[in-house]
Amino acid sequence: MLGASGPVRVPRLATGSGGLLVAVLATLLAAAGLSACSGGSHHRSSPSVRSTALVAGSGVHWVTGANGNFPSEIEPWAAWTGRPVDLAMIFTTRDNWDGVESPGWPLRAFTRAKWPGQISIAQPLWPDSGGNERDCAAGDYDQHWRQFGRNLLKYGRGDAIVRLGWEFNGDWYDWYPRDVNVWKRCFRQTVTALRATAPDVRIDWTMTMHRDELPRGGDVWSAYPGDAYVDVIGIDYYDMFPPAPTQALWDRLCTAPSGLCTVIAQARAHGKKFSVPEWGVVSGAGGGGDNPFFVEKMYAMFQANADVLGYEAYYNNAEADNVRSSLLNPTLNPKSAQRYLRLFGAG
Repeated sequence: MLGASGPVRVPRLATGSGGLLVAVLATLLAAAGLSACSGGSHHRSSPSVRSTALVAGSGVHWVTGANGNFPSEIEPWAAWTGRPVDLAMIFTTRDNWDGVESPGWPLRAFTRAKWPGQISIAQPLWPDSGGNERDCAAGDYDQHWRQFGRNLLKYGRGDAIVRLGWEFNGDWYDWYPRDVNVWKRCFRQTVTALRATAPDVRIDWTMTMHRDELPRGGDVWSAYPGDAYVDVIGIDYYDMFPPAPTQALWDRLCTAPSGLCTVIAQARAHGKKFSVPEWGVVSGAGGGGDNPFFVEKMYAMFQANADVLGYEAYYNNAEADNVRSSLLNPTLNPKSAQRYLRLFGAG
């Protein structure tokens, strides 16, 4: 799911938003009680993060989701938390174009009648069977995206959130940018083709955390395709490579170019919602293990920025070769499970 990252670089803000982004990030840092980007030791706290109410939990007042291949796999999460799950975070099969177009599963499993909530569906820019950004930019794949749009409408999901080319700043998926300008044209071309048949779809441009530079070089934000082609700015955020067991390290990672604080600041600067479609503690390789501190910090960020939070979804996973973030069925991280239920549960 995720790949190992190189060293985290010195925090720097993305270019293009100028003083507005600096002001927004500064406001965000103050609101969330984080240290300044300069690395100073002064730490300002905020009632929204440091209050007893936060520690005790005040429930969830935003769109919150869970992952699953079928609604029956998500229902136990709702029963455990004692509240509804608003959104299903799902994936298509990406072996070939037929799987990407999703003529059946998973869309048939998540019709409105079977799942009344929203869906966020992860889609590659081309399947594992082959593809490249130049052919994509030239429109060679448009017919597949128009068909996917028709299939969304067929199953009553014309307003789905689609995470195109998610985690593009990692090198574990084939759709990372080789030439960032060509890649952006590919992204725009895909969005245009998809909207031609599903005009109400919402596009989530999702990076992964702790990867400030693209695999072939260049700032992660240089791959932003433009406001006209993005509805939500997202980031997958796991406690790994490196984990964040302390406030100081959390602050440093959060304010890096591929950090959660920067994503929120950029979303505000661009007038967009932000999302965290996948997040969790990590008991797999490179992770921080059973780390309730990480759960508490994520809750604090969601609570402090609920006005621009599009949605978030905890990724519950127990596979041996994956993140092993599971809080339920099985409970691999019992301390984090307790903290999650205390903060995110019905109360």
